[in-house]
Amino acid sequence: MAFLEAQIPQPKSTTNYKSTTFKFSTKDIHPIDQMEMHKKTGEMISSTLTNIAMSFYKLLVTVENGESVLLSQRNMIKSLEDSVFKIGYDPKDVNVVEEIIKNKNLDIATLRKQIKLLATKDPMT
Repeated sequence: MAFLEAQIPQPKSTTNYKSTTFKFSTKDIHPIDQMEMHKKTGEMISSTLTNIAMSFYKLLVTVENGESVLLSQRNMIKSLEDSVFKIGYDPKDVNVVEEIIKNKNLDIATLRKQIKLLATKDPMT
């Protein structure tokens, strides 16, 4: 089985690869084959351009979604900062933090009371 092993060593860098250049005259190619080659080349270019355009559009949508998420997060941070400054939060004052947590828990409790449905109307029962 030694005769099946490669006689050429594996290339270790790009300089070890040999490039081959084919030269031929276009007069040797039949016109029907030339037309078919142009048709296939046009299809490959069209496919490549379509794939690039679709990738670009997906990237554009992703960027727009990311911008909207960042904007909403900035708005949430701004509203939280405003509410903290309105309460008069001081990092050294623990009572204010407890008051913020208590107010948050009261808000959550009132929201839960508002969304409670009758057992017959609740889809999860």
